Amino acid sequence: MTNDTVTVLPIIMNLARYAIFAGIPFLFFYVLFPEKFSRHKIQHRLARHKDFIRELLHSLKNMVIIIGVAYLIIHSSLGGYSQIYQEVDTYPLWWIPVSALLALILHDAYFYWLHRTIHHPKLFRWAHAVHHKSTNPSPLAAYSFNLIEGFFEALIGIIVILLIPMHLSAVALFAFIGFLFNVYGHLGYEIAPRWFRHSFLFEIFNTSVHHNLHHRKFKGNYGLYFRFWDRVMGTEHPQYVQTYDRIQAQRFGEQKPQAAKWPKVVLPLLLWVSLSGFSPSGTSDIKGEWKDEEAGGIISIYEKNGRYYGKLVRALDPADQAKIAGKNIMIFRDFQATDENQYCCGTIFLPRYQKTAAGTLKMVNPSTLEVKGSYGIFSKTKILTRVGVGSG
Repeated sequence: MTNDTVTVLPIIMNLARYAIFAGIPFLFFYVLFPEKFSRHKIQHRLARHKDFIRELLHSLKNMVIIIGVAYLIIHSSLGGYSQIYQEVDTYPLWWIPVSALLALILHDAYFYWLHRTIHHPKLFRWAHAVHHKSTNPSPLAAYSFNLIEGFFEALIGIIVILLIPMHLSAVALFAFIGFLFNVYGHLGYEIAPRWFRHSFLFEIFNTSVHHNLHHRKFKGNYGLYFRFWDRVMGTEHPQYVQTYDRIQAQRFGEQKPQAAKWPKVVLPLLLWVSLSGFSPSGTSDIKGEWKDEEAGGIISIYEKNGRYYGKLVRALDPADQAKIAGKNIMIFRDFQATDENQYCCGTIFLPRYQKTAAGTLKMVNPSTLEVKGSYGIFSKTKILTRVGVGSG
């Protein structure tokens, strides 16, 4: 590359990336076909023209920061520490997609903790308030930050190339996926295909609804690519799955819960296991009333739209009954049945601490339910016993 090319390329690439991957979706959904895709709109109210102008101006301003970081890498001594390589045979070919994936995982962790940090009340006003002026974001909001946040958002590029050996194509792939997710999160429309909701991918990746809910509620859903950190740290918004399902019903109509679609080769094996007497017990067995000694009450577990919920229905001590009477205290939310009487990917409310934790349920036997919850770095396991089966 000539010096002139090296100088101009970051400017051209960043402007083109924003114009193509933010500009075209904005034109498509907000200018040309808003009525056609009205059922996909997450928030029914429309943003104002001055909101779009603000998002555009702040995004263009932050591209100066991003381009500046690129020049810092290219022209400063920092470039000497970069692990970017140009010869494709320096590492095995499989390392190209793997290194891009590692960069995305690192970026997701960095983004989550940076995002939570700048939501601190003492930092929010001067570090993040500009971005949250977009309570109903559009694709133009992808880079709509103030300069302080813009600098820290761009810093991940330096961190990645210092820590992970990456071919130029892997760097490009990482940048492309990163910006694509950014635009998708701010799209304001849910465009994931119908099958996505009932696949394992829904449990891993964020959606446009996920990040849109963060902009609307200002709390929870801090992750960028994956649901992992929000679920582990108990910060995923409790209304996320219900909101996503509402948008799904809005897009496709009410859908009956769908069972996982297994490859045909697996079905004979499942039949053999069933006939051999080793099949797991029916997942519906979890429904009913369970005694929670720690919470001091009886939890009624029920199923709704393919997910399992647990409500505190009465206190063990009659003297405490008045404390819960008339209150809708949900202990378990959004659990999904898996094989071997496992229930995953839901949240557990901890009345003692007034906190919500990510958790799993496992029915050890017909009368015993193992509950595992994690809140921050802490985790806890407790046992519930079925009412009427050795529990009094």
